Amino acid sequence: NKNLIDQFKNCKAIARYGIGFNNIDILYAEKKNIKVFVVPDYGVDEVSDHALSLILAINRSIMIYDHHMRKSIKNSSLFWEYKINLNQKRLNNTKLGIIGLGRIGSSLARKAKALNMQVSYYDPYIDDGYDKVHNITKVDSLNELAKDSDVISVHVPYSEQNHNFLNEKFFNKIKKNKIIFINVSRGGLVSSKVLAKFYGNKISGIGLDVFENEPPNTNDEIIKLWKQDKNKGKIILSPHSAFYSKESYIELRSKASQTLKNYLEKKLINNSVN
Repeated sequence: NKNLIDQFKNCKAIARYGIGFNNIDILYAEKKNIKVFVVPDYGVDEVSDHALSLILAINRSIMIYDHHMRKSIKNSSLFWEYKINLNQKRLNNTKLGIIGLGRIGSSLARKAKALNMQVSYYDPYIDDGYDKVHNITKVDSLNELAKDSDVISVHVPYSEQNHNFLNEKFFNKIKKNKIIFINVSRGGLVSSKVLAKFYGNKISGIGLDVFENEPPNTNDEIIKLWKQDKNKGKIILSPHSAFYSKESYIELRSKASQTLKNYLEKKLINNSVN
């Protein structure tokens, strides 16, 4: 923030270890002639893999079966029962709607297509033609995406302008019986309160790697649902870890350092956000 930036009298650049920069006062840094850089491409595969893993785990009821078998291991008639959950859907009949077709959204689209999923996307900030490049379907509105998707996965950077932009109006547009909702992007894009309201009605499964407040407290509406035994395997959470692998962590630190070096020595401003 402003007070912290003022303590660094000779600061010429700030490198953010990651993609998001909402915790940096960009306008004040610009006023002080300080360049702010991000690392936008360090964990693309990891995050898209994480999103796909959540989709598959929820759709195939992996954790539901595991939990049921653990709970009923002493009762052989219940232990070996596959009909405890009948929501599984064949992937080539599953429509994946991606919100945000940047690096990670594009990576997820490619992997989902390899599994024969039907993929569409909404992203008003990219040029026409990416649907042809990826052999997927472009839609012109969030409402259209909501009406036609079995799974919705969010891959959008956070800003004050899109705070909780996935609101009740959006979820009310869902036409399918129930969808799987995935967010490995930023928690501030949709509130736990809204997700909780539509869970069990419009939403059958939730996979989250992010929350508006991290770590979330026990009063968070999704945490309350997640703790209930009946929702095990239907709501899957992870601690903002989608980006992580040994390789991505090394790449992140290396690229942040190299970015600063390039700016200080060569005045290169690749990946500067101001």
